[in-house]
Order: sequence, then C-alpha cells, then structure tokens
Amino acid sequence: MKKGILVIEGNSTKNALLHKHLKELHYSKENIYRAHSVDEAVSFPVDNISIILADLSTPSTSISAALHTLQKHFRNIPIIVLADKDDKDDAMAAVREGAQDYLVNGKFDCAQLEKAILFAIERKMQAQKSEYAVREYKKHFENGPIPMWIIDLDTQKFLIVNNAAVDKYGYSKSEFRRMTINDIFAHPGIQPEGDNPSRLTKKDFYDAGYWKHVKKNGETFYVHLYSHITQFGKIEALLSFAIDVDKKVLTEQQNEELTGQLKAQKEQLDSLLYSMGYTIWSRRADNFELLYAYPNNAYLKIFGHSADDLIKDKSLFYNAIHPDDLQTVYDSLREASTKGASEIIFRYSHPDGQIRTFKSQINLKIGSGDVPDTINGVTFDISKERELTQTIRYTEKNLRATINNTKDMIWSINTKLEIVFCNKAYEDSVYELAGVVPKPGDYVLGEWGSETFFNTRKKDYERALLGESFIVFVEEYYEGDLLHKEISTNPIFDDDGKIVGVICIARDISEQKNQFVQIQRQNEKLREIAWIQSHRVRGPVASILGLASLFNYEAHEHEKNIEILEKLKIATHDLDKIIKEVVDKTNNIDTPATT
Repeated sequence: MKKGILVIEGNSTKNALLHKHLKELHYSKENIYRAHSVDEAVSFPVDNISIILADLSTPSTSISAALHTLQKHFRNIPIIVLADKDDKDDAMAAVREGAQDYLVNGKFDCAQLEKAILFAIERKMQAQKSEYAVREYKKHFENGPIPMWIIDLDTQKFLIVNNAAVDKYGYSKSEFRRMTINDIFAHPGIQPEGDNPSRLTKKDFYDAGYWKHVKKNGETFYVHLYSHITQFGKIEALLSFAIDVDKKVLTEQQNEELTGQLKAQKEQLDSLLYSMGYTIWSRRADNFELLYAYPNNAYLKIFGHSADDLIKDKSLFYNAIHPDDLQTVYDSLREASTKGASEIIFRYSHPDGQIRTFKSQINLKIGSGDVPDTINGVTFDISKERELTQTIRYTEKNLRATINNTKDMIWSINTKLEIVFCNKAYEDSVYELAGVVPKPGDYVLGEWGSETFFNTRKKDYERALLGESFIVFVEEYYEGDLLHKEISTNPIFDDDGKIVGVICIARDISEQKNQFVQIQRQNEKLREIAWIQSHRVRGPVASILGLASLFNYEAHEHEKNIEILEKLKIATHDLDKIIKEVVDKTNNIDTPATT
C-alpha cells in the first residue's frame, strides 16, 4: 500500500489547495494526513509517512526549532518547507537545518509539487546513503590493520588515529592528540633530500618514501609512508598510513656490501645493453639536417652505416628508405616540428640486402637565442616484432590460442563495465569462484566476491576510464596458500583518442616472490661463509704461522721440531675441516630451503 503524506497546515484555504494538488497526484484521502501544528504532527506514526509538507510561515517557534523537532521524530522522512514569501535567507536556513526543499505557497502548480516530492525523497535517500558510507569509512579506518592517522596541516597535530596506530606506537589516542607528527620521527627519512610528509603541496596522493619512526618505548623502526590531502571537518588535513618495512630496509642495508660485489658485473651488463639495437639522433626542425647521431655500435648494426657516415653523407639515409614510405617519413618529421611529437614506422633497405622495419619516436625541442629548434628521436629495429604482429593480426585463431593458453588472466570491458572479451584463464577463475562462465555482455562485477573487492575493482575501472594506466598488487589465500597477483589496468582508446573501455591483465607473481625469499636465504648463507672465512680460519692459520717460526731448520731431528710438526698436523687438520665446511656450505647455496 502506498505510504501517506503528512501535511502540516493550520490554514484551511491553503490546506484545501494542497489536498487538490495531492489528489491530482493520485494520493487518496486515506493517504493524506493533516496536522494543524508541529506539536500535533509528532503524534502521527512514523511508519505510515513517506514525506512531510510543512507550512512554517507562521510557526509558534522558529523554522530552525520546528525542523529540529520534526527531524527528531521523523528521522528518515524528507521534509519540504512551505512558506508565504520567497525569502532567500529563510530558504537557505531551512536547507541548512535539513529540509529537502522550500516552496512558496501559491507559486507552484501540481507538476512542480510532484517534482519537488520526488526530488525530496531522492535527496533524502542519497543523504542516508552518504551517512552510511561515512559510518563504514570510519569503521574501516578505526579497525584497519595498517596504522593510519589524520593531522592538521597547519599545526601538524594529530586529529585522529586508528587502533592499529595505538597498538604499533604504544601511545593512547588521548596521548596522540597532544602530539605532533614530528614527535614520532626518529630522524629525517633515508631518502636523500626527502620532502617532509607533513608539508605537502596540494595533490591527491603522495608517496613519502621510507622514514624512521620511534615508538613510545624508544624503539625505532622504518616505515613506508603514504599520504594525501583531505578535509577533516573544516580543517585542511593530511591522511597518512604507515607500512612497517623495518625488516625490508634492514635487509637492504645488510645487502649493500654484497651489492657492491655485484657492481662490476652490473657495469659489464650495462655495457652490453648499451650496444643493443637502438639509435639516438637529433635533426634541425627546419630542414631536417642531421646534427647529431649517438656513436654506438647500433648505428652500424641497424643502418649498415656508421653515425659519422650518416652525418657526412645526408643522402645515405633517405636513399635507403623504401620509396613507398619516403613521403611518410617526411610528413612525420614535419608533424614533429609543428605539433611537438610524432611516431613513424617505415621500411629500410639495409646494405646486406634485407628489407627491415624501423620505428622512430620523435619529439620537438625548442631552441633559444641563436640555437635552432631541433627534433630528437629514437629509432628501433622492429623487423621481427613487425613480422610477428602481422602474423598474429592475420591469424585471429592463433591470437586467441595464444591468449587462451597463457596463465595470465586477460579481459576487457566497455564504459558500462560490461565484458567485451575474456580469455580462458579468466573464465576458469570466475567459474571456480562463482560456478558460472563469464561471457561478453555480462557485468564484470558479478556476485562472486566481497563488497570490499567490488568497491576496489570498481574504483580501479573508473580510474582507467578517466585515462589512467596503473598496476596494483594484491594478496589472497587460496587453498591455504598465500598467492601474490599483479593486476595491470589500462584504458582502451579508439582512433579518435576517445576512451571506449578498459583492458586488464592479472598475473600470478607468487613464484617471483618466492624467488626473492630464496635469494634472501642464499644471502644469509653467503654471510655465514664470509664469517667463517674471516673468523674461524684465522685460528688455524695463526697457529701454523707461529709453529713455522719456531721450527729449527738446521736440526731436523731436534726433539722440539717433532713436537712442532705434531701441532702443525693438528692445526692443518683443523684448517682442512673448516675448508670442507666452507665448501659444503658453498655447494648448498643453490639448494632450496625446505619447510
């Protein structure tokens, strides 16, 4: 049965007009309740009322007091205030006190009244949803597992902290409120020239890096601090949360010595990468004259000519471009010089007889003074990639087979969050969770996960639909094992640059995580070997050296020499045992640890 409408109107003429409008809106006589005053209105049962029309033009009390009384009794019911005059101040006061609308008697018709009623009910529903969201946010904030707090940006004082912060730092909430953010910093962060996270510029999110914090008991530890600007009531504030990375930082510091040993190998690797296939160049923006070519082995490898030859003979490069692509190359250079950037794929006749495919990415650099504008670019040999792309493009069956045979979950959605495509790994994962096989056209957030998961993924999709590309890392338990996943989310653009959807790739990175743990264990063994070599070997070696100095080389059969030789034998035997222990530990470095 349709809920009723409560009319608070002391004037019979105005009440009759309201009744006429409401009947035209299909409110029956039984569904229209009338009260002559606010005091009489609060006697009506709440459950039978869907909306209140309250004429407060001549109340015995103020509009504020009347609305306060009505809202206290009819907590979740929208109220439309009726008045005899169009007073801006009264209208604003009514809205501030919780009214959903303000209408002037005699200046609205049936259609306007219907619209006001519908809008008032919807506004009240949205307000209730907002209040629920705030309560949920506070609950998640208070009970979140990661220490979080909000500080006043001006005074740097703590405004509120969650339970995890209390447990981690040892201060009570009342103690926190008497402190500033600087009271928990042991010293500036380990990042060089790091910004003070309590003095941020206004931006949505800030990764403040690693910092050293101090607990109430004096214990210090490293945290990875994340923050963003927010509003706490009327106070401009900073919301931060701190992830404990103490073990990670200490491990990194302990590994610095081992990292130094790898520096030489890294330099060799950098040298190898330096000689790989890409070229860097710079041309004048007006006549495209080649000004600079990075003199590495890639020029000879890619173009078949050295960088110096290409600078000296300007025709070498253009004569080798495929005739069908020459104009396209010129157009791309002009586009970069006028629009600031361009990208070109073209074919090139290599001196070895092969037709290769190159890709160039070009950007304009504005000169100053007598320095001309230049266009700078990087050119890659993409011949193999081009061949592979064309093969996949012309063989859709092979493409789908490749996608479906990967263990990574791949799916795409449109702007309505409907599935456009998904591979077999994605289908299998959803089927395992929900017992249904997703198909194109389905809503991507089906009923097979938690509310938190849905809210997080929906926000991720909305970020991508706004043009952001990003990667998130998630941890989840499956059949008793902790799994680590990397989810890459990217917007999909059409030929006009309009975002038409989102593509996602979810990859299981548990093995890489486990390998990282294995490397840490190997590092522990290496440190143990180093300790044996630097401490335990010293004793036998010192004994051998000392006994050797006591040996009488002129009297070989001397009784003292025999004693010395016996002790040398013992010291040598001890040294041999230590060496064998080092060898055994070295052989076990690559042996996976068992649990």
